[in-house]
Amino acid sequence: MKELITLNQANLLMLALLVVAPIIGLIAGAAYRKPVPGLAAGVLIGAGNLVLWKVYNLITERLGLDTVKNLLVNLALFAVVGLIAGLAWGWASRTKLRGSGGEGDPVLAGAGGAPPSRGPGESRMTEDAKRPSRDGG
Repeated sequence: MKELITLNQANLLMLALLVVAPIIGLIAGAAYRKPVPGLAAGVLIGAGNLVLWKVYNLITERLGLDTVKNLLVNLALFAVVGLIAGLAWGWASRTKLRGSGGEGDPVLAGAGGAPPSRGPGESRMTEDAKRPSRDGG
């Protein structure tokens, strides 16, 4: 029986993604006027995909394609990688929200942020945070 896609074709596809992902990231970043983070995301996605593909192939060659052990090891690998990526994304999002200082970005007073009302000690907009408060605090 002939394979739908050969290992060489899949490797070529992963290498193409390694080249194309940073370009797509740069274009997407430029659309949001943040080309460097877009390029960085593209590089991370392309390189991460290639590394995971190589590790997947090594595990599969070692344990066999049709084994439960292979399934469980790859499941654990991708679950851990997904967890780490999600935690990193969440940390980066919170860090950006607290310290970016962009126009109209909220400056959070507490860990969970502040409610929409703006009483003493609650979140203020960045432009307000640059001015001293009226109550002297």
